[in-house]
Amino acid sequence: MSLFNSLVNHTPTFRFGGFQPMGAFTKNVDKRTTEQLLENIEYFAERNPEVAKFKNELKSMNPKHLGLVSDICELANKAEMMPQSINIKELRLKDGKTLFGYLMEQLPKASKNNPNALAFTQEVINQTDSTASKYFLADFAKIMEVPEASKHLATTKPLVKDIAEQTLNGGYLVDFAKEKNFMNFIKFLINPNSNPEKIAMINKLAKVADEVPGENILYLDDFVKSNTPLKQVEENIEVIPNVAKMFAKEGKTLNIVDFVNNNTNLY
Repeated sequence: MSLFNSLVNHTPTFRFGGFQPMGAFTKNVDKRTTEQLLENIEYFAERNPEVAKFKNELKSMNPKHLGLVSDICELANKAEMMPQSINIKELRLKDGKTLFGYLMEQLPKASKNNPNALAFTQEVINQTDSTASKYFLADFAKIMEVPEASKHLATTKPLVKDIAEQTLNGGYLVDFAKEKNFMNFIKFLINPNSNPEKIAMINKLAKVADEVPGENILYLDDFVKSNTPLKQVEENIEVIPNVAKMFAKEGKTLNIVDFVNNNTNLY
């Protein structure tokens, strides 16, 4: 019997076909059905031993995570025509496993034990190009084994789009400098020293900073790692517009993060 005749004709529904913009961009909402995604797993299992080994576990995952499985398989089998392309099927971890094999093994486990890690990974893929998505997987896949980071992942997820736009856009580079900057930003937030409740306040802080006079640089590292009580921070954020106007009249610049962390006039 011919090898080709022995393969079942599974028809995949791909998500990344054709030309895609480089850098940060928001992909279309994944509208594939559960049946289509299960068909994709069968398709990739026929062509990738890493998928075949864990096929049953992958197909038994929470259906809301099947799109991520398919996306990672598609990324693994897709090559970018540029010098800094990353091949996650060939990239090996310290224990000798390929990154792709490790991901196929960990996805079913994380679906049960660390779903926020999968939701975060999906958001990165949804908001970045293939190179940045693969760089993230290569650099941060082990987060799937860290359920303690769940709150950090959940509160950082809404920031992924903005972080990508700030770090990945611009002209083409011949190295991974942009992807490294993207990951550095992610890592300083998803860090045991960062307060997830402060991370959740970043968007509110940034919105206020955009609305007050002057060029306001936010030193977010100082903000998310401060020990200032949340109530004090929240109340200080509320009075920033008035304080900033007062500073502007006096020709001074308000250090917003220093103010929200250290102002005690309200207490």
